[in-house]
Order: sequence, then C-alpha cells, then structure tokens
Amino acid sequence: MEEILAYPEEEEEEDEDWASKIRHDVIEFILRRYGLLSAPDLARALKWKVGEVNRTLRELESSGRVKRTKLGGTYVWTNIEEHHFNKMFY
Repeated sequence: MEEILAYPEEEEEEDEDWASKIRHDVIEFILRRYGLLSAPDLARALKWKVGEVNRTLRELESSGRVKRTKLGGTYVWTNIEEHHFNKMFY
C-alpha cells in the first residue's frame, strides 16, 4: 500500500486553524463568564500579548461573535449572546 504524505503547507494551515479556534473559544468563554473586559485586561489574565488579543477580538467581531463598545477613553468587549439561548419567563 502507498502512504499518502501530507504537504507541510497543509499541516501548518491546520495548526493555525486549530490554534485560532482555541484562542476564539477561550476569549468567548471569558467574555461570557465575566462580561465587559478590555483587551489589556484579557491579555493580562491570559498572559498573552495585547496585539494577539486585539487580533483575535477583531476576528471575533468581524464574524459577529463579540461586540466592541467605547467606555470612557477605552474600548471594552462583550460576548454577543444568541437570542434563542436566552431563557424566557412568563
């Protein structure tokens, strides 16, 4: 049987997608749990670079998963909850 070898470019692409998904999930979880947070606060809590957090937040914002709000002299970020997940009380 012949072995199918993966191209190195494909492996790198998969690694980036996997790492990006993890970053997105972690930030979304924190925003869901703690509410409004600034990028420097997230970076400090995760021990990540602020630029990396900002890039991830912009990616999440462009996909409609988080929202940026101006609060005083800074921007804070919050998770956008899906309406069908919210409980309804009568």
